[in-house]
Amino acid sequence: MKKIYLFACLFLFLLVFSGESYAASSNSHIQLDGKDISVGKGVQIQEVKGNVLVPLRLIVEELGYSVNWESKTGTVTIHKQNLNLSLQVNNPIALVNDQPMGLAVAPLLSGGTTYVPLRFVSEQTGMEVSWNNELKTVFLTTPPASSGNNVTTNDHSATQATSDATASQRTAINQISFNNHQLAITVDGKVSPKVSTLTQPDRIVVDIPDSKFGEEFPASQSINNGGQGSLSIAEDPDASKVRYSMFSANPALVRIVVDLNHSTPFHLINADDGKVVIALDQATEESTSTNTVTSTGTVTPTDNVASTISSDGHAQGIDVSHYNGDIDWQQVAAAGKTFAFIKATEGTKFLDNQFLANVQGARDANILVGAYHFLNATTVDGARQEAANFARALDSAGGRLDLPPVMDYENNPKGLTPVQISEVAHAFLDEMEKLTGREPIVYTGNVFASKFDPTFSMYKLWVARYSTTQKPTAVPAWNSWWAWQYSSTGSVPGIRGQVDLDEYNGTIDELRASLGL
Repeated sequence: MKKIYLFACLFLFLLVFSGESYAASSNSHIQLDGKDISVGKGVQIQEVKGNVLVPLRLIVEELGYSVNWESKTGTVTIHKQNLNLSLQVNNPIALVNDQPMGLAVAPLLSGGTTYVPLRFVSEQTGMEVSWNNELKTVFLTTPPASSGNNVTTNDHSATQATSDATASQRTAINQISFNNHQLAITVDGKVSPKVSTLTQPDRIVVDIPDSKFGEEFPASQSINNGGQGSLSIAEDPDASKVRYSMFSANPALVRIVVDLNHSTPFHLINADDGKVVIALDQATEESTSTNTVTSTGTVTPTDNVASTISSDGHAQGIDVSHYNGDIDWQQVAAAGKTFAFIKATEGTKFLDNQFLANVQGARDANILVGAYHFLNATTVDGARQEAANFARALDSAGGRLDLPPVMDYENNPKGLTPVQISEVAHAFLDEMEKLTGREPIVYTGNVFASKFDPTFSMYKLWVARYSTTQKPTAVPAWNSWWAWQYSSTGSVPGIRGQVDLDEYNGTIDELRASLGL
């Protein structure tokens, strides 16, 4: 059965509406599985600046929740199992099991009925919804029980023991990120995600059955007590935020939602290699060896991504982390890969558990080796602490590697200003040069690269732009790139599943000469 307290906290997270004025749609109706549940109820759909709001009590009571209304204080209380949720009209602070939680806006009361956005109904009950403006009717369709979103109350005591026993076997989701126009979900094992789209507003919903958040889920992507979290995407033209939650406990289901600025085409990349990708607007630039699910829900086979571009004889390389598993570096070298960047660290404490093995394997295969650090810092002091973590990892690998150390700074989840981004980045780079004696390289995406001011032009740029034809464009700090990550879904012998592909802006001899090798 669904963890009801998660349902409540997610409801609070999504309880939003635009503006203070609203208008009721006369002769409006709500149909649930073909049955008009609004008949004789005296309720009307509310429209708030283009958004559709529906009566909370009417919907949740149909789904088995108890709702109480205290007129003196204007308080609505929702109760079921271990949930006690208290909402007060015109009060932006709610109580979830006696714990205060802030709301974006206070609940709306009209005619003695509390209204919430249709978005709440669609995402938090798992029902499919649509709004017919001509008919002034909301259509709600409950999903089949197998979808994992059914919230009706049945007695699951007979199966609870089995569910608990298999909980440890559920696929762990270890990281969720959005970079370079792609949502990436790293998992331990194989998953069969179910992807759908919703409107009002536009968003992509990714449901991963029989899954859970893993122990390796990074602290930078923390999950609150309600089992949900989010990532901001301030730099992407089509997406604004990623939200995730432990949506259902029995059956287990993790839900990830990409909030879109407008309807955007996408395709799903899932090669059962521990990485699931939702690529926005990538279908014409890059294809993969897996089947892809388009934004219309159709599944179409695609061709292999070329394992190399080989433009002008440029040196070809890869970048890897523990998510790529055990690597046969001799096969990688035989496939023509001449350099590799290996993830070393993240934050102030994390050390990739495959770092040392990957460094040694690449060295043994005569592949030029470098390392990168994924930057999470939001302050100058934090950046210096992360640099120290990176430097310690390099020391553990014998100190100086072939390639300079890399600062991987590619997103801005805390919404730092451009000035703050520059301060944090410079603090990390300066500290790394002080600790290692080498000038670091900057890795970032082609869009995020525009956030760096011209003072960063002194550093070499390793830039991500996923395309086999469209090279990175110039940005204020850089007119040219040192290396180009052109794919995150490549195929290389010796590596199971997909891998990032890179190209150096020159031949392998030129790269060796620049390094003094």
